[in-house]
Amino acid sequence: MYPNFRELFYYTLGVDIPALAVVNTFGFFVAMAFVVAAWLLSKELKRKEAEGLISSSKRKVVVGQPASVIDMGTSGLLGFLIGFKVLGMIFNMDWEHQTPQQFIISTQGNIIGGLLFGGLFAYLTWKDKEKTKLAQPKEETITVHPYQLVGNITVIAAVSGILGAKIFHHLENWDDFIKDPVGQLSDFFGGLTFYGGLICATICVLWYLRRNNIKAVHMFDAAAPVLIVAYGVGRIGCMVAGDGDWGVINSAYRVDGDRNYTTVSLPDTTIKKELATYYPYFEANSPEEVPHIHFEKPGALGFLPDQFFAYDFPHNVLERGVPLNNTPREQFRNHLPLPVFPTAFYEVLMALAIFGFLWSIRKRIKTPGMLFGIYLMFNGLERFLIESIRVNTKMHFLGMVVTQAQLISTILFLVGVALTAYTYSIYKRKKA
Repeated sequence: MYPNFRELFYYTLGVDIPALAVVNTFGFFVAMAFVVAAWLLSKELKRKEAEGLISSSKRKVVVGQPASVIDMGTSGLLGFLIGFKVLGMIFNMDWEHQTPQQFIISTQGNIIGGLLFGGLFAYLTWKDKEKTKLAQPKEETITVHPYQLVGNITVIAAVSGILGAKIFHHLENWDDFIKDPVGQLSDFFGGLTFYGGLICATICVLWYLRRNNIKAVHMFDAAAPVLIVAYGVGRIGCMVAGDGDWGVINSAYRVDGDRNYTTVSLPDTTIKKELATYYPYFEANSPEEVPHIHFEKPGALGFLPDQFFAYDFPHNVLERGVPLNNTPREQFRNHLPLPVFPTAFYEVLMALAIFGFLWSIRKRIKTPGMLFGIYLMFNGLERFLIESIRVNTKMHFLGMVVTQAQLISTILFLVGVALTAYTYSIYKRKKA
């Protein structure tokens, strides 16, 4: 596992560059997920506009205005924050005892760097406006194509999605939040619940679409394959970083400090003793709270490596587990001696498979809303199934013990079934 690019370069190339620790692998893949989503969504919106399903709009704008104080002040403030923190990391951060996240949310920084970047950003804003400044600003009518709004949609989805994911994470782990609300809120980069992000991002994007007179149903159909592939790319980040988004213990396997895998037969009485030793790395209060499943790979799948069924997440970003042997670095040296199901990896495979299916049928489905309904069914089913072998917080609902994700995924699946059935009935009436 490579929690950040410093670890990636160190363990693959043998080069230690402390400043690369600022680039977290999880954050990198989340950013890549948004890039991939924006690119694919643009392609789909262009296709739908060419087919006449969505149309461009007219907008009046004032051109030729000089840079205002607000324009330069906003750019300058953004530049100051970037310079203050980035140059602060380079020149003022203690890389051996402080993480980039801790530094970013602290008051530490580099004042000179902040002033230099703030002045540069303000100047560039002024210069850019000077290129188009007119002696007399005038009003013009421009054409705005839906695909040109993808940048704004992506930013709105990213910001609202991350905030929603944090809110739902705290709701899901309410007891932890109550115990240490300041600590939980300060850990902004940790603990994200996908469905919370999806729900909040959907609400905010709907609001933006309404403001720009774009039919939401066509946008959602365009976004259906995009959402699932972005989810898969994001899960690559979970897997690479080892962020705890993993499955329960597979008690059929053990891993020693040199990462040698061995199997144990059922019944296994030693698992109880080992859980008594290692249960704290699952943040459990007792060994009995640690879920585990005994599953040895079937003979038909013997060609797959043991890691496909049980993974120890070496050098995980949470530093969970026990130290590996012969690791020269003090940080990120742990692994899980009782390996777990690599559920993030399974989700990557399932997400890519669902994306391939949705992408292949998108042009053949002509009834608006049907593709999105199919996406909701696949999304709900995929998440519900993975929750059966995944570590997550349980909750009581109508006499059942379920996870928040299982509850939401069930609702999404049923909504998908209803939406698909409804749109199919429309399709049948049109054919009749």
